[in-house]
Amino acid sequence: MIGQTSEPVWLVTGASKGIGRDVVRAALSSGARVVAASRDPSSLVEWATAQGYAERVLAVAMDVVDEVSVAAGIEAAVDRFGAIDVVVNNAGYLLYGGVEELSADEVRRSFGVNVFGLLNVTRAVLPVMRGRRSGRVINMSSISADVTSPGTGLYSATKAAVQMLSEALDDEARDLGIRSIAVCPGGVRTDFLDASSAQRASTVIDDYTSVHRVERALSAGNHRQGGDPQRVAEVIVELATMDDPPSRIYLGRDALAAIERTEHRVLADVERYRELSESITRTGE
Repeated sequence: MIGQTSEPVWLVTGASKGIGRDVVRAALSSGARVVAASRDPSSLVEWATAQGYAERVLAVAMDVVDEVSVAAGIEAAVDRFGAIDVVVNNAGYLLYGGVEELSADEVRRSFGVNVFGLLNVTRAVLPVMRGRRSGRVINMSSISADVTSPGTGLYSATKAAVQMLSEALDDEARDLGIRSIAVCPGGVRTDFLDASSAQRASTVIDDYTSVHRVERALSAGNHRQGGDPQRVAEVIVELATMDDPPSRIYLGRDALAAIERTEHRVLADVERYRELSESITRTGE
């Protein structure tokens, strides 16, 4: 279980809206103190003051892609509250487009925020946690790490990277009292697919009708997703306080159904092509 205090300190990135803002609320409701990080924290300051949380919330300007900005935010958090017990790596966005449509710069920017930004924050906070031999690193992955579709391959690739990095860290840091958890929701009813959060690749190739079809389906289902963001935030609080949390958890009936279908297909292919797969193994050694 985390923390050596009755008021653990949480750091939440991407805290100004969506699941990030709900995690801030849920953590505060549980009695925690919260460092709410966002590129523009002005709305967080206003919200914390209006809700009567000014003494328990530190809103910091943080661009997760900028290591100097991240280090300054971590330093401010430790100066104010003395520790960081839980970090929720939530900052990220969807860049939609087919593989051929995506430019090298668009791919770099997506990985920059979704993966390298997460690594910047994690590397900066781990020394604080190691010093206390306690901590939780909660990484927002997605069912898209396991299941992709036309147009979402880049996002899936970033979330698969998050998932594997998170699980590796859980094995690496467990003996130090630090646990890492990859949270993989299905569809959640936030502004994630709105124009303010999601982006479209600048190149559009008409031939890729499957990409355009999925794009229309995502747009039609926006704000109709079955996942409750407040409940996601509450589950994250539960995970942070578990004695033995999972290294990966899927949230939502749609996520569970999708991973079950994927595992069934993969295992079926294992059996179908077993002889071919085994043929590369040396024998008689």
